[in-house]
Amino acid sequence: MTILETIRGPRDLKALSEAELGELSKEIREFLVHAVSRTGGHLGPNLGVVELSVALHRVFESPVDRILWDTGHQSYVHKLLTGRQDFSKLRGKGGLSGYPSREESEHDVIENSHASTALGWADGLAKANQVRGDKGHVVAVIGDGALTGGMAWEALNNIAAAKDRPLIIVVNDNERSYAPTIGGLANHLSTLRTTDGYERFLAWGKEVLQRAPVVGGTLYESLHGAKKGFKDAFAPQGMFEDLGLKY
Repeated sequence: MTILETIRGPRDLKALSEAELGELSKEIREFLVHAVSRTGGHLGPNLGVVELSVALHRVFESPVDRILWDTGHQSYVHKLLTGRQDFSKLRGKGGLSGYPSREESEHDVIENSHASTALGWADGLAKANQVRGDKGHVVAVIGDGALTGGMAWEALNNIAAAKDRPLIIVVNDNERSYAPTIGGLANHLSTLRTTDGYERFLAWGKEVLQRAPVVGGTLYESLHGAKKGFKDAFAPQGMFEDLGLKY
């Protein structure tokens, strides 16, 4: 029996070792290539989110935590990890939908196909959690291509205005939608990709300072206030930070 065949739901991922997670990701890719070559479907977008899907379902507690896929046709791995492994009739009568489907599973929160809609959904669901006092997370996965859509920026504008909206946005920055992503936003994200060492440096500095006796924590908090100017000098992330979104 393969590791994939033992996965009946996201909780089964928590018992796997790092090596087993790597093997599971390999099995998922092999499964998708075999299954989608028989039925047709969206292969590339799903091969590109295997590890991301595994990581999200290992860290969060779906369906208490809501995981939203901005482009619904990249939800095949999500389906596999939530107990739906019969792909024999994918996108056909009596088979699994090629997109998230509430009728199929409680893990499918929204029903969507194409891009730029998930952030609006996430904003509303996070607000609902606040109103009801629910503690679950809302996690929206959106690609760099989908971030060029106006609906995504309208949602970001609303999320930023709310200040305290408890949600997480995962940018799947793979430089593509159906074709390479182009435009001003694509150029900006390209700059961010070249400065990922900044965050590693910041984490190292925090660890060192907070180990210092008595004054370490206070010193870190003081320096933290100057972080944004320093960050923009080395990694120009101000577009998101100025909206109030921690990048």
